[in-house]
Parts: sequence; structure tokens; C-alpha cells
Amino acid sequence: MWRSMKDSKFVVIGEIVSPQGNRGEVKVIPYTERPERFFEMESVLLFAENSAEPAGLFAIEGCREHKGAIVLKLEGVDTISEAEDLRKMLIKLSVDELEPLPPGRYYVFQLIGLECKTVSGEKLGVITDVLQTGANDVYVIKPYAGVTKLREVLIPVIPQVVLEIKPEEGYVLVELLDGLLD
Repeated sequence: MWRSMKDSKFVVIGEIVSPQGNRGEVKVIPYTERPERFFEMESVLLFAENSAEPAGLFAIEGCREHKGAIVLKLEGVDTISEAEDLRKMLIKLSVDELEPLPPGRYYVFQLIGLECKTVSGEKLGVITDVLQTGANDVYVIKPYAGVTKLREVLIPVIPQVVLEIKPEEGYVLVELLDGLLD
């Protein structure tokens, strides 16, 4: 089944961090704002840390929440050592399987690589990361040569600074606050 997804883009929704108990269960740290999605899934697609190709598709036999983590029982994983073999595996979904977000909301992978431009037409650089601070997100921009002496520019994602987000057109429009490029 997953071989046909070879050309798909995938997004990480969790990481197996350790065996849980002695019956082959694994502890998963969810990387999603909706960890309850694990309870709705019939199977998980596992990837080794730096691999673009899936390592395997595992049916989910059981799922429970435990101390902020998700504990999964995967079909065919019945011992501590089999569960240990899955440590550091990433659980990914095809971008086609992601739930649509409300208008004006974007997944981080949709923002990475967008060009950051100012209202005056200056091209600042490219978004390389999005920091989620709690109060508001912060775009990490790798500036183009000559824009600033800084190695990265931090842009707060607030309405008076980030005016437009246009992933389909490849850019984000910002109104710089004084001192952001110093």
C-alpha cells in the first residue's frame, strides 16, 4: 500500500521514544496539536530517522494515553526487544491525509522555504523554521546577503507584523518593527 505513496510528501506526527511495559507496546511523543488522532488511526507508517522511504506499515491493535504520551500496541510487535527496535522511529502521515486547517492557518511545512518580503518591496530572506512560543509563533528567517549582519532574523507572527501569508505564491509579506534587522 505505502509503495504507491513514494512521491508523496510526509509530515511527522509522532516519535517512538521507548518500549512501554513488557508486551511490546511503544511510547510515542505526539508532534501534533491533535494527539487524539492516534485513537482514530487503524495503522501507522514508520520511518527511520533520516529516511524518505517508509520502514513499514503497522496495524494498531491498541492505543491509550499515559502521562501526556500515547502508548501504542502495534501488530507483530509482542516483546520488549521488538519494541526497542522501533525506538527513534518517526510516525508520519502523507500530506494528503492531513486535516484541512481553517482559513488563515498553515502547517509549518507549508511555511518553510517561503520568501519573506517587506511592504516596501525589500526581500529579506527565506523562512527556515517556525518557533512556537505559546504567545505567538516566530518565523526564523535566513537573510539574503547584504540585508543585515545577523545570521537569522526573528519575525513575530502578530497581525501588525505579518500582513499576508501566500504559500501558493511563495511568500510572506511583513511590516518590520523598528530594530528587527539590528
